Amino acid sequence: MLADFQQALADLTASPDLCVRVRRDLTILRQSYQLTDREWRRLSGIVEHPGMECSCIVYRANRLAPLAMNIPLTCRALGTDLRAIVDEFWRMYPESNVHFYIETERFCRFFAAKLAEGWAVPTEVASVFVKESAIVAAALEESYTEAHRIVSANE
Repeated sequence: MLADFQQALADLTASPDLCVRVRRDLTILRQSYQLTDREWRRLSGIVEHPGMECSCIVYRANRLAPLAMNIPLTCRALGTDLRAIVDEFWRMYPESNVHFYIETERFCRFFAAKLAEGWAVPTEVASVFVKESAIVAAALEESYTEAHRIVSANE
């Protein structure tokens, strides 16, 4: 129904892999979501439309922007490994947060856990990551503190 239609569209936009799977087998939409025939037809058309690839690209660019802005040295140091790590992060955390520091801090926690599990990265990556993640944590704390001050002043 409408909520499932909206969720399916959001899921498709967020996941190029899901789009590919649905293009191969449109029954996935019916199996995964409660859709009316009209909603199913619309989503089937949307997923087949060439513009869907562009929608996925824009969505992923919006997810990458906070990382590129807040931890640019880490992103640069990761080089070609960046794509694999953000793809894994986005699969594990499909929801995004429009607050750049929250999204970046969540990625930093994910990345720190990968390092703690023994994921091997060059020393350069680890050192810039430690510095940048500390900056992100401090900026996020400051934004919370400032928001609390504003709320308190308005009460």
